[in-house]
Amino acid sequence: MIVPATVITALALLRRYLPARKTDPQAQLDSHGYVEDFTYANTAVYAVMIAVGIAFAYLSHLTLVAANRHFAEVDGPAAFRLFPSTAIWWFFPGFGSLCLSWEITLFLWSLLAGGPKVHRFIDWTSEHAGFDSTRALRWMSLFIAIPIGIATLLAIPLHSSLRDKDIVVGHYATLVRQTFPYSQAERLVSVDGFRDRKGKFTPRAAIIIVFNNGSRWNSSDNRDFTREPDRGLAEFLQRKTGLVVEHYGTDAEVPHVRTRPLGANRESQP
Repeated sequence: MIVPATVITALALLRRYLPARKTDPQAQLDSHGYVEDFTYANTAVYAVMIAVGIAFAYLSHLTLVAANRHFAEVDGPAAFRLFPSTAIWWFFPGFGSLCLSWEITLFLWSLLAGGPKVHRFIDWTSEHAGFDSTRALRWMSLFIAIPIGIATLLAIPLHSSLRDKDIVVGHYATLVRQTFPYSQAERLVSVDGFRDRKGKFTPRAAIIIVFNNGSRWNSSDNRDFTREPDRGLAEFLQRKTGLVVEHYGTDAEVPHVRTRPLGANRESQP
């Protein structure tokens, strides 16, 4: 019930605030003096739009993932690299393909058929839709696709590189990387998940390192939920920090006490 009501309301608002443009009847005539009927062209345009949207989503997703990987590789050799959930790289490709595929398709068509014919088609579609569909999509691109694209680009630095002596972490919206030496690790903890405000438990396995300056590194930050921790990662961190893995149900259950006095940390093991 909500979806049809939303669609009907949206169409009513579009027809009221973005009405179809009034065009000169002479502008609708083709080279032979006839009013053009774009019924068949309309079907072809929508078919091309689908292909363009799929290509845009796929290529933009590949580009974002590659940029994220390249940013992490600048850290140098690493035994493990942890990247954010792949889902975050689909927001802009998804919304971008919906908002921009129409504009891209019309641009490609104008290269083949010329601008005047495409403008006549735009007027024809607006008249049949009852509102200026091209301008509506442009507003959607401005207020939806572009902000999502900017927010997604700011996530490219997100990663963790576990190197031989330290962990390098990239954070959201900054090019500055944070470094955590294993020699300053104070606790090594494994947790099963977390509880929400109502106390409901959600499985989300993570390995947490507590450092002697109070900072923490969490292997599950920005990543997909998993029920089991990475055994290879746990063994690697245990070997590098020289700490025994403590196990708790949630991060909130970890007691805030020191297992090593300050200054007593030894250098990380090879």
